[in-house]
Amino acid sequence: MRRRLLRLLPWVLGAALLVWGIRFVSLDEVVAILRRLHLWQIAVLVVANAVVLATISARWWLLLAGAGHRLPFRPLVGYRLAVFGLSYFTPGPHVGGEPLQVLLVEKNHAVPRSAALAAVALDKAIEFAVNFAFLLLGIAAALQWRVVPRTAGQQALGLAAALLALPLLYLGLTARGFYPASRGLTPLARRWPRLASAAATVAESEGMIGRTFRAAPRPFIAAVAVTFLSWAALIAEYWLMASFLGTNLTLPQLVVALTAARISILLLLPAGLGALELSQALAFGALGLDPAFGISLGLLIRARDTALGLFGLWWAGRSVGSG
Repeated sequence: MRRRLLRLLPWVLGAALLVWGIRFVSLDEVVAILRRLHLWQIAVLVVANAVVLATISARWWLLLAGAGHRLPFRPLVGYRLAVFGLSYFTPGPHVGGEPLQVLLVEKNHAVPRSAALAAVALDKAIEFAVNFAFLLLGIAAALQWRVVPRTAGQQALGLAAALLALPLLYLGLTARGFYPASRGLTPLARRWPRLASAAATVAESEGMIGRTFRAAPRPFIAAVAVTFLSWAALIAEYWLMASFLGTNLTLPQLVVALTAARISILLLLPAGLGALELSQALAFGALGLDPAFGISLGLLIRARDTALGLFGLWWAGRSVGSG
């Protein structure tokens, strides 16, 4: 019973946040805003999101190719969707599907586990580093434009800087031949022999990452460049969503609202439930805009991500079942 309650707790908290966020607006107004979308606009948003997905998948493809494994691109896009689906419906929408990411290329393309793990580790480190860098810039911009209270903004800025330091520190140490995960697992493997195999795989993977930095840094640099491209596509998609709903955001408004959205999905809630909608309502209200537009935008993002997540889970079952 306790386990069931603990599993339900994130969903209950998310639902409470969602109800709280909806209290800021009239549901009739939200429905009226969402009804403004035309089929051609939805088609444009689908294309924009496909660009985001393609660039994210390209980063992983480049890292695998840099390790000597040139896989066909199309299946990797499907695997990325599968990983997203698994992560999206678990607490913390950004993480959770990485073991599946390793399994799919190992099972379906005979990529050695150590190489698959190395590519995933680099993929997540680059993703988090660039994401936190953009969040840091967004919070700093919000402070500069005096959109958020100074004390709260400074605390958020410090937290974003600390989060950014973690992936950068890992990448820096690994590049210099100091392997943090291996050094942490080795003493544990001595105490618990059943961990020896996992520790050996991690050590081999981190060794491959270090050699990639020293001998062939181009795939890593290309992966970072593609990540910046994915952020450009993400920003354009968000602006298009707001525009299609009837709000033409200025640059400061766009930065603040998108930063709030990205912070909300860092919370340990499945699918960022409630946190996303509440963040958009509060952000739009702080910007002097109608919170109903924020709720509508949050619901549109949720509809998109839920559809992608469900499709990804279907693809996961299909991919694991085949091969």
